Amino acid sequence: FYIPAGVPHLPANLSGAPSSAVIARTDPNEQESVVLLPELDALVA
Repeated sequence: FYIPAGVPHLPANLSGAPSSAVIARTDPNEQESVVLLPELDALVA
């Protein structure tokens, strides 16, 4: 699935089945632009 830039998100596997993902970003400095949003953790707990 596609997540547009600037959209808060928290991908989660809510099933009991294993899942795999391929993650790609266009920004070569992507780790510097990551902003953690711990308030989203409660949505999948």
